[in-house]
Amino acid sequence: MIQTPQRKKFLRIVSSLCLGGALFLASMLVYRLWISNYFSDKAAEAAREELIASWGLNTATTIPYSTPAVTIAPAEVKPINAPTNQEAFALLYIPRIGNDVWATPIFEGVQSKQLDSGVGHYPQSQIPGADGNFSLFGHRTSYGQPFAHIEQLHIGDEVIVETKEFWFVYTLKYDKIVHSSAMWITGNSRVPEVGIAASEPYKVITLVTCEPRFSTAKRWVWWGALKAVYPHSTPPSVLAKPRN
Repeated sequence: MIQTPQRKKFLRIVSSLCLGGALFLASMLVYRLWISNYFSDKAAEAAREELIASWGLNTATTIPYSTPAVTIAPAEVKPINAPTNQEAFALLYIPRIGNDVWATPIFEGVQSKQLDSGVGHYPQSQIPGADGNFSLFGHRTSYGQPFAHIEQLHIGDEVIVETKEFWFVYTLKYDKIVHSSAMWITGNSRVPEVGIAASEPYKVITLVTCEPRFSTAKRWVWWGALKAVYPHSTPPSVLAKPRN
């Protein structure tokens, strides 16, 4: 088939557009999967050090082990002060996926500004130590992706929240995949599968992220029940174990 000059020019333009589009998509993929994670990790590190310093602690570590851990009855723990918007007020540890979530800052709010530097706390949900649902959202793809490997979690795994005065230890009880519009997951209505009796205080944590990975169509949700509280001076011994 003989190609006319006009056809050759058209094919060159189409080829250039395809190549440009491919390069653009490749650059976006590199940014989302690597570059954004790098900058988010740096931002999280800075926020963590600033928070620890505000607690009057050495920024090298928040985990002393010189004294055996002693628990406090959850009923005896006064709730922490309500955080202000965009404030980093706690740190999150999940030993099962410790390489992803270890001293990860928890910010007030679930907008991009907070989620790009750590995990976000739904403002309408409760805070650690209070009755109700302490709800968190974290990215699963890019921007630090703290919940990238949420599929590795199991019932019985521990989730630990560190504040200035306490360590709150939750045990995962139940997970469910829901539609992205299912905002009931952050509310205080009891989820029977968590296994907390109606006569007992409903102190739970909820971890929320996107499902499937690389999509925002649904949400993967884990619920955990408060198991124990430790004074900050004696952290739970599980944090002394090597990270996964």
